[in-house]
Amino acid sequence: MDVFYQTVATFSFTLLGLWWGVLQLRHDEWINDPARKRLAYSVHLAFLTPGVMSLAAQVAGDVKIIWRATFVLAAVLGAIATVLLIRGSTGRETPAGWFTRFGRWLTAGLYVLVAVFAFEPTLANLFGGGMKALQVEGLLLTLLVFLGVNVAWEFLAQPKS
Repeated sequence: MDVFYQTVATFSFTLLGLWWGVLQLRHDEWINDPARKRLAYSVHLAFLTPGVMSLAAQVAGDVKIIWRATFVLAAVLGAIATVLLIRGSTGRETPAGWFTRFGRWLTAGLYVLVAVFAFEPTLANLFGGGMKALQVEGLLLTLLVFLGVNVAWEFLAQPKS
């Protein structure tokens, strides 16, 4: 799992750096529009949060409480931030399509699942096959990054205002 989490951390932070570059290109347009600013921040979170969790999984080694506490904290904060971002935008003002709106709710749900499996790792037994909690978490982080990339793409594909 070390190689997996190393890869996810590298990928997430690379995407985050690229996203910051994109923000510089469209800074004035996006930062001055509250709806676009919220959407840009949700993409930022989609890359930052899995990256931080992946670093914690690597650093923790055999000390499970470190990765579990980090995953719970990051996931709870990610879920809260995502729900606040959703609540702060109305359907008519959000410059995004259906996938982004649906993807943000799905992201909040995935964060909740990450927190649940980190808080109670024995739930991984529900999947059978001897899956470990960090493997289940890895699948959830993969889905979070996938959603983040797709939301970023849909956001970037929007015409300039």
